[in-house]
Amino acid sequence: MPRVLFVASTKSQGGIERHAVEIAAEMYALGVPLQFACPPKSYLQKWCAERGVPTQSFTVRNSVDMGAVFRLAGIIRRERIEIVHAHSRRDYVIAVLGTALARAFSRRSLRLILHAHMIRPLGGTSPLSSRFFARGADAVVAVSGAVADHLRAGHNFSPDFVHLISNGVDVKAYARPGSATYCQKRTETRRDWGIPPEALVLGMIGRLDAKGQSDLLATAPALLHECPSLHFVFIGSEGEAGAEAHLLTQAAAGGFEDRLRLTGPREDIPALLPALDILVHLPKDEAFGLALAEAMAAGLPTVATNIGGCREVVQNDVTGILVPPGSASALSSALFQLLDSEDGPSRRSEMGRLGRGYIEANLSRDRQIQRLLALYQEIYE
Repeated sequence: MPRVLFVASTKSQGGIERHAVEIAAEMYALGVPLQFACPPKSYLQKWCAERGVPTQSFTVRNSVDMGAVFRLAGIIRRERIEIVHAHSRRDYVIAVLGTALARAFSRRSLRLILHAHMIRPLGGTSPLSSRFFARGADAVVAVSGAVADHLRAGHNFSPDFVHLISNGVDVKAYARPGSATYCQKRTETRRDWGIPPEALVLGMIGRLDAKGQSDLLATAPALLHECPSLHFVFIGSEGEAGAEAHLLTQAAAGGFEDRLRLTGPREDIPALLPALDILVHLPKDEAFGLALAEAMAAGLPTVATNIGGCREVVQNDVTGILVPPGSASALSSALFQLLDSEDGPSRRSEMGRLGRGYIEANLSRDRQIQRLLALYQEIYE
């Protein structure tokens, strides 16, 4: 197996970063000789250390940091890396240049993969920029069909240059609904949050300024009128300064501040999901929707905006309900259906069952890892 270097210079604490480390850890456990180049004292370095993944200190000031190019080339040569796998958009140009520099001074085969986690161009979309990436990289991995289509159209890449490999979820980490472990986690987490066992809980995962949390709270008064036991739990970092205060103010203005809990960022998502009844996900821009896949693995029904990657994860009216972006009436209607005291419980249960089955069959972590390893072999041979 070729020696692999994951590269991500971001210091963020988001889902992309967490997912990249989880992929690295599983590959490393399978015996892949892998290291992760990331900033010292970052969340990435911390998570890698917790999972036993070797790291190399790597910092980047901006996307054209020539010092970072030389630092990356040095790591590649010193560690005898054979495949560079860049996960952060701000590192793509540096990865192309650093790999090219290392290749120029190396007699070994050296390949580069750019992993596209967002519906964004790799850089500029000019013909010159597109040729730069097409010639400098050996492959691009897109996490969803929406990302792949955007890259092929925006950069005029050939179809075989962009590889669709969807994100995957480690289903084994999520307790099966109704199991003893599931019931225990539900009880313990709700007790920690101060939420009654009989309450219904709508949850959201992600930055507080990015997943439509304010849109959900706008429907809260009407929802609470029909479902008085309802609570809201938002898991994630603040994002833009002031986002947390805005949500708390919104809840206070509606008179339901006692029903809203903001947990901050959490790394134990599989243990928390059993405490929820429905996962709501309302971004205006989404490449994949990892929170949706995680919720489905935990057997939860989902309500999400009908955009990009969300519609590739959620099967409308089967594993969840897709609603038009920005439609408060459609969102309320979808939630009322799942919260209904008569039909709601059975519908939530059936959607959750089908959702877990869909993840097991189509979006498992094992499937993702095997497809990535096959790509490594394909481009390295």
